[in-house]
Amino acid sequence: MSSEKKAAVTKYHRRALMTAADRLLSQLGYDGMNMNMLAKEAGYSKATVYVYFRSKDEIVRALAVERLALMRSEIALALKSDMDDDEKFREIANVIKEFATEDGAYFDFVCESKFDENETDDDKRALSELVNGIAEDVSALAPIETVRQKWYALYGEIKTKKMFDRSDG
Repeated sequence: MSSEKKAAVTKYHRRALMTAADRLLSQLGYDGMNMNMLAKEAGYSKATVYVYFRSKDEIVRALAVERLALMRSEIALALKSDMDDDEKFREIANVIKEFATEDGAYFDFVCESKFDENETDDDKRALSELVNGIAEDVSALAPIETVRQKWYALYGEIKTKKMFDRSDG
């Protein structure tokens, strides 16, 4: 098999597994999904899943990179808009809140990840670069420490809101 065809086959199978993982993560969250479930959902053997992804973290990281890239694009649009800085911050906060609520498993994964600029793994480096890039982009509005404080305040608000929004029946 040619290297181009092999790359296309790999891309196809990785995408199929990522699509199945996305469905499971949306339904069950990070802790609820495992590789056995993923294999069953995607119609693959567990051994085949491990051919394309070394771990659940690798799959979630790949999906998080996609979502963060979209989020960064939305943030860039807000930063380029005619709004004043306070309005831009509110719009960016809304983008982050949407990410946190719509893609909660990825948001939690990103917030709980450690980032190393010297990372050798491509997916880890891509995630690190996106997070650092978003922080750098937003720091055009305020010093990075202010951006961090606002991010942490938002993260806490979202977690607290989830905790208290459970219906008791």
